[in-house]
Amino acid sequence: MKKQEILKEITYGLKCLSAENPRTLNLMLDYYVDTYYEDSFCALILKWDQLGYGDFDEMFPVTAKLVAELTSMWDGIERPREVYAGIISMAKDALKEVKEYKES
Repeated sequence: MKKQEILKEITYGLKCLSAENPRTLNLMLDYYVDTYYEDSFCALILKWDQLGYGDFDEMFPVTAKLVAELTSMWDGIERPREVYAGIISMAKDALKEVKEYKES
């Protein structure tokens, strides 16, 4: 998979996450982080690293932090809506980060 294809998939995922509803986001966490889904953030970052495109966490610190937060929340515990709203806000910042990288 090429670098631009991975970034395209990550961008798509970030757009979807940015549009999530805080009340139902907890039901979708597995889609975003479970490597069973080839287009989850974790699977895409793993591909990025395996293909040698650089250290994803260093290149995309906001996105990496977002994925770490999502992964830590993937424990079956429902959190307050404000927590999910914060994740959605962070996804918007991560989307900007990835778009800026793609444009440079």
